[in-house]
Amino acid sequence: MITEITTLHLQAGVDLESPESSEEGKAIHDALSRRVREEDARFAYYGQSIEEPRTAFTVVGLGPTDTQKHVSSGSLANNEVDQSPADSSSSSSSSPALQEKTEKPPATATTRVVRVKFHPNPDPSPALGNNHHPNLGVTEVVFLHFPAHLPNKADIMKSIDKMRPVVAQTSEALSLFDEWSIEHRTNEAGEKIQFYVNLLGWVDIEAHTRFQSSDDFKQNVHHLMGIQEIRLSEMHHVKFYAV
Repeated sequence: MITEITTLHLQAGVDLESPESSEEGKAIHDALSRRVREEDARFAYYGQSIEEPRTAFTVVGLGPTDTQKHVSSGSLANNEVDQSPADSSSSSSSSPALQEKTEKPPATATTRVVRVKFHPNPDPSPALGNNHHPNLGVTEVVFLHFPAHLPNKADIMKSIDKMRPVVAQTSEALSLFDEWSIEHRTNEAGEKIQFYVNLLGWVDIEAHTRFQSSDDFKQNVHHLMGIQEIRLSEMHHVKFYAV
């Protein structure tokens, strides 16, 4: 199964916790409901960044119809999608220079679609919804931007893998799903890039903060910080809601 993660920019004041309270929220909820009902989507979640409420995300498990559509178009086979800028969504970890260049549109707009095939479990719902983990309060959503061509990808994975046991031993980190994007994008600098996507469920934001303050994190974070090929890092805390 393929997971499709879409980044949206919302109008100011939209609250996706109550989608019926705004036209935009209702439109997002209705569109996802239709995909589950009519397009065989396996699951659909939506939510907005706690740090940046005008940035929202939808996460959809593509059903057979959608998957076949993308395979037939060749996008999944060719690692190419439309050439709109890949890093047009601002984030808490984006550089100030990039944020200054980003103009947020006045209404909801799709800024990026990233498709991932998670392994070994293809369904990331345990990191998204508290119907899987009653204590799950928030999801850490991370996009690491890398060049599309990575001769040393195996070495990069060794560095990333060194952080897994550190996260796993933290009781307040509930579920981790991470994988490379299937397709490539072109960023604002004209460089073809790929994403390493991370969805990590936490009890709450404070739990994530405690982890970042722990000795285990401080003694191991250099494995990630030392990866020179990372072009940009995005991180958001998101409260997701299931359709």
